[in-house]
Amino acid sequence: MLIVSLVLWGCSQPVPPPADLSSPIVREEGRRLFMQDCALCHGRSADGHGPRRVGMDPPPADLRVPPWSERADAFEVFRTIRDGVPGTAMPSWRILGDRQIWELVAYVESLSNSSASPPIQ
Repeated sequence: MLIVSLVLWGCSQPVPPPADLSSPIVREEGRRLFMQDCALCHGRSADGHGPRRVGMDPPPADLRVPPWSERADAFEVFRTIRDGVPGTAMPSWRILGDRQIWELVAYVESLSNSSASPPIQ
């Protein structure tokens, strides 16, 4: 039982993030992935108004504004993307590799850290 617990614990720990989550290259790759995989629900501007949001309860989060953007650190965002959110329509994205998830984290964090400028379209 201890071995199973240790294996499961090890699987739930994310790999460390890239050295610089604020890198324009990392953020741009995250933006590309977001537009490909996330914008259908969260919207192209990450405002929670994607075309698939109709009927979702709760609706997708607006990733640009508090309270969501204030309470989530990078590891929480990573786990949310990787594992999904039970009781919501947010699925697990384990199909993506850890590096890709970190790129998404970098992009999502750039949304709430740059309130003066809109997300890259």
